[in-house]
Amino acid sequence: MANTILTAYAKINLSLNVLPRRGEGGYFQVRFINTQVTLGDRVRISETSFPGIHMGRSLVDGSDNLAVRAARLVYERYGLTTGIEIDIEKRIPLRAGLGGGSADAASVINGLDSLFELGVEDREKNEIALKLGMDVCYCVKGGLCTVSGVGERVDPLLLDAPVLDMLIATPPEHKPSTAWAYSLLRPGEMGNHLDRMKQLLHGLERGDIGTVAENLHNDFQTPIERRYPVTGRTRAQMIAGGARGALLAGSGLSVYGIYSSTDRLMETKERLEKQGHACFAVKTLREANRAV
Repeated sequence: MANTILTAYAKINLSLNVLPRRGEGGYFQVRFINTQVTLGDRVRISETSFPGIHMGRSLVDGSDNLAVRAARLVYERYGLTTGIEIDIEKRIPLRAGLGGGSADAASVINGLDSLFELGVEDREKNEIALKLGMDVCYCVKGGLCTVSGVGERVDPLLLDAPVLDMLIATPPEHKPSTAWAYSLLRPGEMGNHLDRMKQLLHGLERGDIGTVAENLHNDFQTPIERRYPVTGRTRAQMIAGGARGALLAGSGLSVYGIYSSTDRLMETKERLEKQGHACFAVKTLREANRAV
């Protein structure tokens, strides 16, 4: 039986701006610059002789798992009947602002397209992703991109951007949900730093890591740090440990720092791991990985 294997890469927001006005479906308008990093789940999709969608050999007809929902949507849209088995080897921390569930779902969409040679166009993938969540729209495309609208508009940045060395640190605490994080946003703290996004883009265009690091921004950072001071302390430790810039990842609670010195990065990693953080030394990716 045929199979395909993909890496579902973690997502990092270099610039995360939520605008006060709402768009389609009541969702906030956004302006993001996203990239992927070399931390990822391994997603294997195998054709089986058993009908239905299985996760690790268990039939999952009614599962709310995002990867299973993605498979179900592809099945319904393209009339697939062959049984499949989805195996996910998790490395991306859950509910940590790194888009792990969205990346897995996107890999299922891309993987089924490859496995069954469906010839799904980008527009169709985006329509499927929209039913699962805005981050899935980005993860289906992947790489270095701007994201706008309510998250459904994803445009690759065709730049010879620098590869960034990053440390990601995820504390043992967990926030309730991304929806909860959105409820913390205050109108006066939203969408006020689009100028920094422009400067960050200029830094990427010029290959200027200093400008990129100086203009990282996340509208979630202030409200999340108010509720979870550990994120602020982690960010401060990264800066003190030599990071050129550090930022909350997504809606948290992971924090990442950009480093020029591998030694300083590894020293900070060791220090934060002793405090109970899950830490990953990663690099940014310019392009997304496809089925292998």
